[in-house]
Amino acid sequence: MKDEKLSEEVIIYILTQDLEDLSRLTSHTIAQKFNVDENYLAKRFKKDTQVSLVDYIESAQVHMAAELLKESEDLSVAEVQKMVGVEKTSQFYKKFKKILGISPAQYRDLFKDKSNGSV
Repeated sequence: MKDEKLSEEVIIYILTQDLEDLSRLTSHTIAQKFNVDENYLAKRFKKDTQVSLVDYIESAQVHMAAELLKESEDLSVAEVQKMVGVEKTSQFYKKFKKILGISPAQYRDLFKDKSNGSV
């Protein structure tokens, strides 16, 4: 694979992972999948996208969590957090708020209000 296409292929790979695979995804597992050195992959990805690979993975996990919160009212925030592969609650809340600008509970409330016809 040409270096120019590596980051594009990695993005496609991340975005096409199902919930279980996304929850286990790390820069190490991606480097193994593409048969490249982990440090090289991290530097190449950052150069090509201006985003670190770790941040991109975390963003994909947060967006998956957001979908689960929106679609599955029966799942608690803690259950969703574990499903997307984030171990610590404080870490999950921090990542979620950094990426989406509101807490997971506030995000869920936005969609709960819409489904009830208010807002």
